[in-house]
Amino acid sequence: MKVESIVDRTVKHLEDMIIKGKLLPGQQVKEQEIADRLGVSRPPVREAFKLLEAEGLVRREPRRGVFVAELSDEDIWEIYTLKTALYTLAVTLAIDKLTAAGVEKLERIVGQMEALVLGKERPDIIRYEELNHLFHDTTALIAGHGRLKKIQQSINNQVKRMAYRSLADRRHLEQSCRYHRDILNAIKARDKVRAETLTREHIQKGMVVQAEMKTDSHGDPTDPKRTKEVLHAAARD
Repeated sequence: MKVESIVDRTVKHLEDMIIKGKLLPGQQVKEQEIADRLGVSRPPVREAFKLLEAEGLVRREPRRGVFVAELSDEDIWEIYTLKTALYTLAVTLAIDKLTAAGVEKLERIVGQMEALVLGKERPDIIRYEELNHLFHDTTALIAGHGRLKKIQQSINNQVKRMAYRSLADRRHLEQSCRYHRDILNAIKARDKVRAETLTREHIQKGMVVQAEMKTDSHGDPTDPKRTKEVLHAAARD
């Protein structure tokens, strides 16, 4: 097995634990424990920590170790307001360069999302979230904006675990799926105003859910005053 594949496997394992809440925000992640669990040496684990730090999933503290990153209310506000700007820009630029092949790609993605949500089986939330990101990455790809796509991916990595928790709510999951179908219909109609409006609503509703779900390290609700500020910010943007 190549070293690169060991690193990738380690990253995937740690991402899965963080996203599913098996490793909690603020919890220390010990290099030797992960190496023993996966049956690998410590260098690949060290490399995995570097990649996860770049994604915003862990933080490294000198002489203390590696910890699962925590997101404050301010972090959530910054991430979601930035997502709103990036996603709406991508969707409007994509309409200018839309082709039949582009529509086919987006249709395929939304179709897979609907199959996951509307099927009889319990939805694979991690797969749904991958498709969610792929949809928005594809709009940036159609727009021909490589830097926009790269920044979107970086931002998405920072909220993976929170998105997983929010999409576990069936109502939010179904609402998210409907938004993607409506956004796609607006793109196909080349209706920039509607596509942008729907995209903004989609992201801001996700932000509201995150604000409602945010808890402190003791499991108590977030400070109501700050939560209200976050919700008002979402309504203003």
